Amino acid sequence: MSLTESISTCFRKYIVFTGRAQRSEYWWFFLFTFVISVVLGIIATFAPVLQFLEWAFSLAVLLPSLAVTARRLHDTNRTGWLILLPIGLGLAGIIAGAVAGAFITDDDEWRELGIIFVSIAGGLLGLVVGYLVLLYFLIQPSNPGPNHYGPNPLQPQTGMGGYGYFQAPGHPYSPTPPTGSYGESTYDTGLPDSLSEPEPGDRQFCSQCGTQLQPTARFCTVCGSAV
Repeated sequence: MSLTESISTCFRKYIVFTGRAQRSEYWWFFLFTFVISVVLGIIATFAPVLQFLEWAFSLAVLLPSLAVTARRLHDTNRTGWLILLPIGLGLAGIIAGAVAGAFITDDDEWRELGIIFVSIAGGLLGLVVGYLVLLYFLIQPSNPGPNHYGPNPLQPQTGMGGYGYFQAPGHPYSPTPPTGSYGESTYDTGLPDSLSEPEPGDRQFCSQCGTQLQPTARFCTVCGSAV
């Protein structure tokens, strides 16, 4: 995915927190927001009256940035709630620091300073660790095949204009075609399992956001993409 495709996709999926996003979609959009923020910050430094542009841009990209981060985590088969990991570890660090600071000294005046200092240090440490762990998750490759959050965005299904996968017993996004008594496949398309054509009765999933669609759907009710 190119830079322009990434920007277009992320703004089209402005508040779409479902589905998956490949690495190029996330990192191109991250680069776009970072560069524009730096440029607007420089402009605001020399022309404070234009600082509202920096604020407006930050607000404009907040939701799509959170959404694409959640989809990127989904692509690695992890929950999007991991976005909150740095905040959670930061708060845990503050609490742990406050408890530890209370035992630094018996002097009440120094104890208060110790609690404040150790709490700040613990919060910063937790925040840094949280961001490093989140960064590690975000740079991971796509989870092979379909997962709990949708089809692999790097594996288009031929003949369907999107991404298809099968529903098998016990797993809503199994790449294995329907089988008889869990044995041989009930049909053979001659294609790899992950690219095989689903039967007409199977549900389809949006190629853009991974939302489950009805068999007769002509467009996605979440992002509006044609099926």
